[in-house]
Formats: sequence, structure tokens, C-alpha cells
Amino acid sequence: MKKGTKKNGNMSQAIREYAEKNPGLGPTQIAKDLVAQGHKAYPALVSQALRGSASAKKRKPSKRGRKPGSKATVAKAVVGELNVQSIKAAADFIKLHGSADDAVAAIRTYQKISALFQ
Repeated sequence: MKKGTKKNGNMSQAIREYAEKNPGLGPTQIAKDLVAQGHKAYPALVSQALRGSASAKKRKPSKRGRKPGSKATVAKAVVGELNVQSIKAAADFIKLHGSADDAVAAIRTYQKISALFQ
């Protein structure tokens, strides 16, 4: 039998009812308030009783894993799109124009010219 349920009846139900009446309180505060009322409660029991209830579903989502726009995800996407031949072609293009800035300027000029013909 779970702790806190022998003498005090259904302690989990009492915890859930108290949590519904007092939203925003954490397990420690709920346990302190129930102990003050004469119940045998502790934060772990409160957490266990609230697990799966409406009060527990209001918690923040987990922070595990990376977000879709994180640097690692973007880097993987870029690497996935590029292959060795395209990297070599880009390097040759930069060498042909002398520097990366000159190569970017050439690409922008190309974009402007191609926009005129569309």
C-alpha cells in the first residue's frame, strides 16, 4: 500500500482536490499546507498524486534535444545539401575572382542581371 493512505483515507484524492482549489502552488507548499491541516503528506507524495492530473499537465515542456533552428541543425542541413564537388566548384569560383568578397559581388551582379530578364 502506498505511503500516506492507510490512516488518512484516499490521500491522493485529497491532494488533487487541494491542488485544484489552489492552482499555482508547488508540491512543497501543498505538502506543508496539508500537514498543517493534519494530513500526513510530503512533496514526493504530492508530486506522485499530481502526475497525470490537470495540474501536472500545465507544466512547461521538456528542454531536452535541440530546437529545429539551432546551429547544429542548420549546419547539418547545409552539409547535407553540399557535396564535395560543389565545395570544390565554389573554391574554384572564389579563386577565379581573387577573394570571397569579389565572388559574392559577382553573384549579386548576376542576380541583378538575371532579374532583368525574367
